Amino acid sequence: MMPDEDKIPPGPVGTQGLPLNPSELKIGDLLHFDGTFFPIRDMVTGRGGSRVLNFLGRDPYTVSGPTLIYRVIELNARQGALHYIRTEAP
Repeated sequence: MMPDEDKIPPGPVGTQGLPLNPSELKIGDLLHFDGTFFPIRDMVTGRGGSRVLNFLGRDPYTVSGPTLIYRVIELNARQGALHYIRTEAP
């Protein structure tokens, strides 16, 4: 983890913070800049395994090492089933 992680604000509701290498980033992951979370709109591979990330309304940003990103928590609806059971007498 990053040494100043206690100074990093929590992510938006429904996301979790993850320190990831450039090769693990996905379109839609959020990065925190100047108090705002920006989703990755596009990315290209740079030199030495780095990634150049493109955002809407912000200049591109180059990532060359582990970076704290916020990713939407994925819920798998097929893990279980919810069954309705009526307990009242008809």
